[in-house]
Order: sequence, then C-alpha cells, then structure tokens
Amino acid sequence: MEQKRKRRRKKRKRSAAKKAGIFLAVLLSVLLLFLLLLLVGYLWMESHGRSAFAQKQEAVPEQMQTVSVSENDAGEALEAGTLRYKGKTYTYKKDVLTFLCMGIDKTGEVKASSDLYRGGQADALFLAVLDPRENKISVIGINRDTMTEIKTYDPNGLYSGKEVAQIALAHAYGEGLEESCENTVEAVSNLFYGLPIHGYCALNMSVIAAINDAVGGVEVTIPESVAKGGMKINGTRYGGEWKTGDRVHLEGEEAYVYIKYRDTKEAQSAEARLSRQKEYLQGFIGQAKAAMKQDMTLPLKLYTQVSPYMVTDISADEAVYLAGQALSYSFDQNDIYTMEGNVEMGEMFEEFYQDDTALYELILQVFYEEAAP
Repeated sequence: MEQKRKRRRKKRKRSAAKKAGIFLAVLLSVLLLFLLLLLVGYLWMESHGRSAFAQKQEAVPEQMQTVSVSENDAGEALEAGTLRYKGKTYTYKKDVLTFLCMGIDKTGEVKASSDLYRGGQADALFLAVLDPRENKISVIGINRDTMTEIKTYDPNGLYSGKEVAQIALAHAYGEGLEESCENTVEAVSNLFYGLPIHGYCALNMSVIAAINDAVGGVEVTIPESVAKGGMKINGTRYGGEWKTGDRVHLEGEEAYVYIKYRDTKEAQSAEARLSRQKEYLQGFIGQAKAAMKQDMTLPLKLYTQVSPYMVTDISADEAVYLAGQALSYSFDQNDIYTMEGNVEMGEMFEEFYQDDTALYELILQVFYEEAAP
C-alpha cells in the first residue's frame, strides 16, 4: 500500500512538472510571438513610411531657375530642376528629403489660440535635410529675425494680406496648429527660392527637457551668451551657475534654458542663441543615434511621448522610417549651416537681412549636384 502511494506521488510530481513545462513553453511562445509582431510592425511602418515619402518627391525649386542672382544664367531654357550658374550646370537632387523643424515659444500641450493672431512665435527654425546619395544629414539654421514676406491677420483673425516681417512671426499669425505651421512652411520655402519642404514638426519648447532626457542628456560648452544668465522654471532657477567655457551635461530643464535663453538687451542675441541651438543639435543627434542603437523602438516611443506638445504632418510610420534612415547617415559640425547676412535695428526689434547670393550658393551646395560636362 505504501509503495502504491509513493508511485502516485511521483506520478503527480511528474504531471505537475510536465504542466509547468508546458506553461513555460506557452509563455515563451507568446513572448516570442509578441516580439515578432513588434518587429514586423516596426518593419511595416518603416516600409510604409518610405513609400509615403516617395510620393512627395516630385516638386523642384522652380524659383532657383528664374530668379536673378549675381552671375546666375537666369532664363536659359533647361528642364525642370536644372540650372546654370557661373558657367556650370546643376541638377536638383530629387531624392533628398527636407523637413522644417520649429521650436515654438509656448509651454504645455498644444492647443488652438482664440484667434488667428496669437499662434506663438517660432523661436527656433531649422531645415533638416536627408541626402541618400551622400548618405548624410545636413541642417540649415534660419535666423528667427530674417525679414521675409509672410501672411498676416488682423486682431479679429481676418486675413490682411502679406507683409515683410521677421519670419518667426509667420507662425504667430495662425491658430497655433496646422495653419500656423503651413504659414511658416510657405514663408521658408519662398525664402529658399521655392524649395520643396516634405514635412514639418513644431514643438512647444517646454517639451525639450523630456526629449533631452530620453536620449540620455546632451553635453555642451557654455558660451558667453548664456553664462550666468539662467531662467526660473516653476520657482527653480536653472543655469545661473554656468560660466563661460564650462563643459556641462545638460539634463532636464537645463536643456530648455540652454536653447531658449536670450538677453534681448544684447545686440545680435538671436544669432548668439542660434549658435547655441546648433551646438545642442549636433550633440543631440549624436546621442539620439547612440540611444537608437540600444533601442530600435525609441523613435516611436518619443513620437508618442511628445505628441501632445507637437504639431506635425509626419505620421508615426514616416517618423520610424526617417529615424531608421538617419541612424545610418553621417553628421558632424561641418554639416550644420547658417545663413549669411547682416543684422539691423528696426523700429522696435532686430532685423536680419540675408545675403541673397550666399543663400543661393548654399542651396546649390546642399540640394544640387554639378552635372557632368
């Protein structure tokens, strides 16, 4: 009898162990299936994003062919996207992707303004260019005080025509959402001789702290323009102890202060801030690429995290595709450009006037390639 009981106990143990093994196998299978679905979903989004952008790459900067710039052979009959300049022939790279990135002078989640007059100014403006032929990223910083033609509205929100004003105001004249962004895209495209812009992203600048920390923070050198300046955020002062030349690893609100701070009493303070934003951007891209190598889902996580603070016409699958492309592209300080020109004091605020010839040649350098003779 005792032996029978022992055999039954052993049988029950084997049965329990067998069930546990089956449960573990099922659990592992479910986890593997889940990971596989994530991978397939990610790859599908990347593929769908690639095909979506392919449909947008048809336009060419037609004004580049017709505008009269120093020594430009304007008016010569050439096919769309081709021009002659200083005796050489150039062709527009139709496979480049160009995006307008805007940092908006607002805090909190995005919401429509009460009229078409207070959409928030674009304090940071950059063109991000992905070039598959050279396998690199280029960034062009645009001075927020650049004087150019923009759409304007009166205090009642009624369209009042176009006028020449600081380009940062193009976003202010709108509801703070898609209309403001589209106004700015149009102003920047016209400034760059009709350059096609394939997408835009406008972020309320207060979300910078979260984006900065998501990639592990960014290391910068403190320039004189922000040393001992600092800003108060929710009662706490950030950056007040910074000294010129300090090497600082920006975390949290420090990143926001570094790219946002501007002493308007100082001449050319917008240019000084743009220079800081360029350095930050270079460090951020390096950090982001390193973080993405550790976690391929980071772009989608970031997209979801910042969506309440962002207005964009770039879909999640397009963002995933772009992030995958950017990961394999080169980028260094030589790929960051700014517009040449001069700053003048207007009736109330500074005004930046670009050098037309220098801008034309910058566009040729980044967006065109010299045709074989």
